[in-house]
Amino acid sequence: MIVSGTVVEAESGRPLEGLRVRAFDKDLLFDDDLGQAATDASGRFEIRFTESQFRDWNETAPDLYLRIFDASGERLLHSTEQTPRTGALVHERFEVRIPGAALR
Repeated sequence: MIVSGTVVEAESGRPLEGLRVRAFDKDLLFDDDLGQAATDASGRFEIRFTESQFRDWNETAPDLYLRIFDASGERLLHSTEQTPRTGALVHERFEVRIPGAALR
């Protein structure tokens, strides 16, 4: 399975390079970490994962959300956790727009 997309500055549309994007499957007790990737010069990222990383006894598709961190991976810049994509498909694509104020 694949989650991919682009990360840009909201106001200018400028691609954001070198940010750490982490994908998660939202669950009731503990969210599953599906992997991470860095954005390239065009702001693009791609994370590949398998069913074994999210599948529980009754779960057939992940409820995806992203967390985007600065280049060090320590400061959270943006999250889609409040609006996960339920029942995600084999390939989900995200367009993430981060306000410039969050980047400072």
